[in-house]
Amino acid sequence: MKIKYPAEAFALGMVLFSAGMKEAFAAGILVILAVVFAEVLKNLLESRIPRWSLMGCVCVGTAAISSSAFLLGFSALGLEMEWGTWLMTLILGLFAAKHVISENIDAEYGELLWESAVCWGFWILFAIGREFFGTGEIFGNLIMKAEFQSGIFQDVIFGFLTAGISLACANSVLKKNHTDTRTLWLVIPLALFMRPFDMESFGQVAGLIWTAAVPVVLFWSVQKTLKFANTWKAFRGLPVEMLSMGFIYMILSIY
Repeated sequence: MKIKYPAEAFALGMVLFSAGMKEAFAAGILVILAVVFAEVLKNLLESRIPRWSLMGCVCVGTAAISSSAFLLGFSALGLEMEWGTWLMTLILGLFAAKHVISENIDAEYGELLWESAVCWGFWILFAIGREFFGTGEIFGNLIMKAEFQSGIFQDVIFGFLTAGISLACANSVLKKNHTDTRTLWLVIPLALFMRPFDMESFGQVAGLIWTAAVPVVLFWSVQKTLKFANTWKAFRGLPVEMLSMGFIYMILSIY
């Protein structure tokens, strides 16, 4: 059975916004808002305009709504958003639109909201863990300070790991797996935005290309190998690929 929740949009949101409970809570709502808006817009225009125009309208409209909603929502919560992060929320909207255009929902809002709620719930749980083990806080409130806590839990490495494990847990509950996701298109903008290392000696442009290309090429190689792996059903596809990207970043950050 096809998954109803927008897996790629959720994965991108988890990588970006899972370092704390507050941002995870808000971002999950906004991801669901984006995909519901995309589905409503598609159903509204589907019988009125050609297919090629429908795809453009849904993509542009959802991307605009997503980026605007994130900017306004995070501003209202007092959370800072840099221009690069804002640009990634626009891409998140495109992934939500892609999921809808692929006809994975077909106005089945009940299933969409149920599956999204399960995925969002695991997102929040792992965000609570990251925030507590990273800063000793939960929802911005200090709980305790201990020696086992470390700022590394706030690193992008754990963003990828959170995405992979959360999606796998959701799939396990929903009894589904990912078979038609395009993880490479998700990894490329993340590698450009969140580079695992710097190469200042190469120059600004060459260094940017090199530091983004290395993790993408490594991921592509791992992705090809995973096709032949005997992976547990819930981890197949996007979850195990997100986990792989987390380990790639972990290794590259050492150098």
